[in-house]
This record gives sequence, C-alpha cells and structure tokens, in this order.
Amino acid sequence: MSDAASPTAAQRAAGAGAVRRAPPKRRPSPAGAGAASRGARGKGRGPARFPAAFRWVRVLLLVAAVVVGLPLAHAMFGEVVALLGGACLLGFLLGRWTAPGG
Repeated sequence: MSDAASPTAAQRAAGAGAVRRAPPKRRPSPAGAGAASRGARGKGRGPARFPAAFRWVRVLLLVAAVVVGLPLAHAMFGEVVALLGGACLLGFLLGRWTAPGG
C-alpha cells in the first residue's frame, strides 16, 4: 500500500467539510390547492359561507320538488316508484345538506 493513495487525517478532515449535500426537494402540491389553502388561512375564516337566503332557496326547491315531482312520478310510474324514488332523493339531499365539514 502506498502513502500517496491513502490520505492523511488532516486531508480527510478538510475534505469532509468541503462536501455539501443538496437540500431536499419539496414535493409539488396539487394545482390550486396551495393558493386556496393560503387564501383561507390568510383571512382567518373557514370555508366560504353561503348567504342565509340561499338556505331558504334550497328549502323552496325541495318543497317544489315534493309538490310537483311526487305526483308526477306517481302518475307516470306508479306508487312504488314514486315512494322509493322520493325517499332516496330526500335521503340523498338531506345527507348532502347536513354533512359535517362542508
């Protein structure tokens, strides 16, 4: 073994400090997710809220669907389809409108 091939302790210490790692790369966030979350955090509010009048518009649409839609479905398809369809639609809408977390 030759002395030229093996570095001295001083050379190893000097060489170890010179080697630098590249900083870890960040994963890109999905498009638009960063801007939306930054906007919501910056204002200090949660998700966008709809005006109170919009709630009553939804109630009126539900009442209109029941008053017009159920008799129409009953006339076109029969009692069983009208009852099952109305129950499924009401359950779906009620679940969507009252779901926690928006």
